[in-house]
Amino acid sequence: MALQVRIDDGAPRDVVVTRIENRYAAIWIDGKEHRALLRPVGAAFEICLDDHTEPIWLVVDRDVVFIHAFGRSWSAEVIDPAERSALDGDQTDVITAPMPGMVITVAVEPGEAVTAGQPLVIIESMKMQSEIVAWRDGVVERVHLQVGETFDRGAGLVELEPLDSVAVS
Repeated sequence: MALQVRIDDGAPRDVVVTRIENRYAAIWIDGKEHRALLRPVGAAFEICLDDHTEPIWLVVDRDVVFIHAFGRSWSAEVIDPAERSALDGDQTDVITAPMPGMVITVAVEPGEAVTAGQPLVIIESMKMQSEIVAWRDGVVERVHLQVGETFDRGAGLVELEPLDSVAVS
């Protein structure tokens, strides 16, 4: 699996993770291979990384993992490749369904100001629920579907307009 990880506030780094043997993973960080094994130990974990074994404490908050190991602490933000692609290209103002499904919850209404990361809708597909969040700050221009409606992959869910394009009265 290829992804990017940002350590603290640094530049994104390319990371590839593959499973080797039964329990170990091979992790390539910026092209350099490391062997890793993570196993639970009480309320924490133990990590075997290359030839070092250390206790490690992890706290996960959405796409950020807070890590304490090897005598220091840092945060690692996992950058979703699909999200990165959307941010690198011309971002459309309509968030579309990543897969077919049904709307479970609509958390916003037209005219409502939202911030990046704020939940917009919850969809269900293949018995799994996914929270769709705002990719940037803006104002909800249109909610395309209501609770209980079904949709195909690529269907419009919510449309945002930039905050600076909305007249403030």
